[in-house]
Amino acid sequence: MFVAELHADFGAEATNYLPVPVPSLMMIVGLFLCGYPQDAPELAGWSRAMSNILLPITPREADIRRYWDSIGACILLLGIFFSKNARRVLTSPTFNFLGRVSFPVYLLHNQLIKTLMTWMIYLPSAMHPTYDDKGQRKDLERGPPLQFAVAIPVFYYILYRLAHLWVLYIDPLCARLTNWA
Repeated sequence: MFVAELHADFGAEATNYLPVPVPSLMMIVGLFLCGYPQDAPELAGWSRAMSNILLPITPREADIRRYWDSIGACILLLGIFFSKNARRVLTSPTFNFLGRVSFPVYLLHNQLIKTLMTWMIYLPSAMHPTYDDKGQRKDLERGPPLQFAVAIPVFYYILYRLAHLWVLYIDPLCARLTNWA
């Protein structure tokens, strides 16, 4: 809501209000704060100091990491909002496409990893199974490195192609269904 209000008040002019290095510094600080470790923050001095800052002002059993993630994300977002270069990069056609297909990618990637990716990487081993000394079938083995190097880009191409088709055909269908309901 705060960023929406800033946008309503300043619009594209917001990039002129802060000196050029300040938004970059905000983005770096935001990313640093988002890097608060999930496990064992007491092992490093910087994360221990961050814990000591928030422990006295948060509820007893609070997940401190979530607070730091939230604070860091807000500072990062404000840095992007005030940065002309970050806005230009994040509004490029590539990032617009990635943003448009992010939800279908989220929905599809797990199923495709478990099916298509597995098939592409373990197919030779499945086609020509090997057996141990007792005559029992061995576990499948990953293909050679070249096969793996080819399978990864092919997998991502198929994943993003399917996500794009989802945006073109499934999303409008769901929108019509929602409007009808």
